Parts: sequence; C-alpha cells; structure tokens
Amino acid sequence: MTDAQLLPPNRSALESALAAVSTLALDTDGLRHLWSARDCLAEALPWLSWALTVEGWSDARSEEARRAVILDSINIHRRKGTPWAIRALIRALGFGEVFIIERVGGITRNGFASHNGEYPRAPISSTWATYKVVFDRPITNHQAERIRSLLPSVAPARCHLVGLRYAAVANSHNGATRRDGAFNRGSA
Repeated sequence: MTDAQLLPPNRSALESALAAVSTLALDTDGLRHLWSARDCLAEALPWLSWALTVEGWSDARSEEARRAVILDSINIHRRKGTPWAIRALIRALGFGEVFIIERVGGITRNGFASHNGEYPRAPISSTWATYKVVFDRPITNHQAERIRSLLPSVAPARCHLVGLRYAAVANSHNGATRRDGAFNRGSA
C-alpha cells in the first residue's frame, strides 16, 4: 500500500503532494491482523495480550506458547472459577496435564482411612473450599511461585490452594545432580 492510499478520500492537493514526496514508508500488511493471535505480528503480541487481559502471558517462553495463551484466554475468561480454567491455564503455559484434588481434608481418626500425607486430618467443614494441583512432571520452585501467583486469577474466589505436587522427581540420589534449591522433593 502506498502512502497516498492511506489518505482519506477528502484529502487536499497539498496532502497528496506531501504524501507523494514523503520518504516515510508504512508497511500496513500487519495492521489488519492486529486482533488475531494467529496472524498478529510478533512485535504486537504484548499489546494484544494487554488489550485482552491475558493471565500468564509473560510466563510463556516461546512465541507459539504466547499465541496459545492468547488464544485460550477467551475461553479461560468465560470459564473462570472452574477447575477447567485452572487446567487450561496450566496447559497453555506449557506444563501439560494436571490433576486437581478438591476438598483436601476430611480424614478423621476412626481407623478406616490411612494417613498418606495427601489429605490432612481435619474436619471437612473447615477444608471444603481447598484444592491441590498435581503435575505429571517436576516444576521448579520459581515456576511454582509463578503458578501460585496466577491461580487466584482463574480459580474460584472462595477456594484456597493447599499445595502443588508432582509425581516425577527431578533429582535422584545417584550423585549426578546437585541440590541448588531449584527443586523440592515432590511438592512445592
């Protein structure tokens, strides 16, 4: 598109002459796709995420992950306050599938339940609005901190996160890895 085509139809002769001799070259091909996360220019993605109030955009590492977070943000906004929104946000950030344990608590000392560390011994009346997120893969302490800060924006307002747990262990006791504080032993 030339600069003269950008001028309105009621342009004056002076404006047309100035546009003809101007050295300003505008590339308007990317402007028509500003509101499309799939086709938007990479330089405009931060502004698109800001306009759509996307949670977790800065935590996405690659351009594809950022586009996926923006695309999922509309569905996440529609279903905020549900376990689906928690799973979708974590999936869009690239952490894979998670399992959510709701109502963490309710084990009493009556001899029928074994205490395995998953559920605290507390009455269900005090722990009904709690949940725990279980990951398939290990997460670092920094990632856990960021997830903890993002979950209240999509989780039900009445619920409280009890913990983040992962089944696979990042460090094994074989001497090949050193403990630098980046990982915990299965929970964060």
